[in-house]
Amino acid sequence: MCGFLGAIDFREPVASRLDALRKGLSAIRHRGPDGIKEKTGENYFLGHSRLSIIDLSSLADMPMVSADGKVSVIYNGEIYNYAELKESFRGHQFRTTSDTEVIMEGYIRHGAEFFRQLRGIYSVSILDERNARKVILARDPSGIKPLYIYHDSGFSVFGSEIKALLPSVRNRLTVNESILKCYLNLGYCPEPHTVYNEISTVKPGHVATISIGGYDERRLISYDFGKVNDLSYTANRERTLELLKTAVRRNLVADVEVAVALSGGIDSSLIYALAHDSDSNVKGLTVSFSDKEHDESETASLYAKTVNGTLESVMADSSLDLPTLNCLLANFDQPYADSSAVNVYFLTRASSKFTKVLVGGDGGDELFNGYPSQTWLSYLEMLSRSGIRAGAAKKILTAAASVAGSSAKRIAGRLAGLWSDNPHEMLYDWHSWFPRRSVFGGTSPFLFDPDEGMKLYGRLFSEEAPAEFRNFIVFDYFRKTMLSDYLRKTDMMSMLNGVEYRVPFLDEDLTTFALSIPFTQKSGLGKTKKILRDIHSDIYPSHTSKGAKKGFTIPLDKALTKDDYSEIRSELLGKESISLNYIRKDYVEFLFRMLESREGAEQEISRAGVYQRILMLYSLNLWNRSR
Repeated sequence: MCGFLGAIDFREPVASRLDALRKGLSAIRHRGPDGIKEKTGENYFLGHSRLSIIDLSSLADMPMVSADGKVSVIYNGEIYNYAELKESFRGHQFRTTSDTEVIMEGYIRHGAEFFRQLRGIYSVSILDERNARKVILARDPSGIKPLYIYHDSGFSVFGSEIKALLPSVRNRLTVNESILKCYLNLGYCPEPHTVYNEISTVKPGHVATISIGGYDERRLISYDFGKVNDLSYTANRERTLELLKTAVRRNLVADVEVAVALSGGIDSSLIYALAHDSDSNVKGLTVSFSDKEHDESETASLYAKTVNGTLESVMADSSLDLPTLNCLLANFDQPYADSSAVNVYFLTRASSKFTKVLVGGDGGDELFNGYPSQTWLSYLEMLSRSGIRAGAAKKILTAAASVAGSSAKRIAGRLAGLWSDNPHEMLYDWHSWFPRRSVFGGTSPFLFDPDEGMKLYGRLFSEEAPAEFRNFIVFDYFRKTMLSDYLRKTDMMSMLNGVEYRVPFLDEDLTTFALSIPFTQKSGLGKTKKILRDIHSDIYPSHTSKGAKKGFTIPLDKALTKDDYSEIRSELLGKESISLNYIRKDYVEFLFRMLESREGAEQEISRAGVYQRILMLYSLNLWNRSR
């Protein structure tokens, strides 16, 4: 896993841009601390910062150039099945034992169609000078590895992070107001858009071609979100286990030590058990937090003892202060406000002392219905189709929750508030930390039409959207929230610490199959992730397979000091605050009052909701000051 930056200009030499391009490459040096190299030509630049995982020798450095000098490769990621693919290339004398050379030879022989055979995590850039010069860009079908592109009038620059592109194009960029408005609901900027109109991502599973004729992007590898198999529950469970074993085995391919990030959850412990079965030398790595509410090391220790595996426990230095938070938020290059990024940063920083490669359980929830809301929303949609009006629904839901605590009442009220003639709007509103229908003092706290963000969100990846709502829920969580929020979080935070983060659940073959499993086999009102829990209970004590999902968040209101929040308050209410262009000032003041009053926060809005909204506005201000 690495970082790269490339550029090509069909109008003029790139010599005048070299300083900016080298500055951009240097900005992502953290992604590849083992070495940095570049290749330049009259009208192109290829730069690469390497984190060496497969073939540690300098022969495997990038840019890698073919024997005839006409094909050059820079890429970010790992190809797990490179050894099998290599065997099919009869007659080729390989110079390295790297996966990069396999990508290059496969492309030379088969063109972009070769990417269909890859199993791994990747974003690839290939400069092809065999005929008319062109650049080929490709990205894995789940979008695990990022790939950003700027293209305008014959000049293109592309790379692993937005910050790498900025020195070359900063003066050409304009703010994407629609995405900012979407961000102010969701807390992240949804792909393939970015906060800049002129920069986008290459879509997952797509191949882009940059040539003198312009920029062309097409879908090469796709997932069918509407296909449902007719297998029995038992057959689907057995096939899931078989494919998960294969996925885990693939993810252990490396020439350095690999560790499994072991928490108290279902997904990571399944990965750990199967990894141990494949290679008994694989360590589990659990990070202990002084905050017992977020510490799962005791359960992780039980998992390790159950499978007779090795467990390394390290105490995370999780002392969060405002300068650290500022650094993490700024690293995202655009507004981003998922507070769980803080814990991922501390996790991977602690892990970097032991390993370059960390394997996690991400993707299991999205594919196997690990979120209770996936089931709630499916029933809510069925009720809305039955003709029950919103007012009646709210009374029913509120009455059902009346015997529970305030948290359940808020959830019931929120679900009732999702009622819509367009059920797809439910998903946007559910994902929104700052819902578009929020009311303060009888009117909206937004100084813009919040429906604009919802409409943009509804158009994202519409060519892949299935018709049936249950399948659409899975599509939405997978192709929108996971892609633009969770995968960006793990990539940006792990790479900031020079750690490669792998995700077996998003193996191409496992993902294809998991998407075909009937929704009701995955979850019901009383049980999430039924298939994975059943597999888990065959390996571990049954009580560990029944636990509720825990969020991976940090309580920012407790972690930061009063002085920190005073500084944040001054930032958000100051004359230069961009947030006040979008949110009423009296509402921002209200949020800080709620933060200071625990009782008031419980009555008006959840405490997590208060600091999450403050974080969203603060991240927006930080981005605006740095651009």
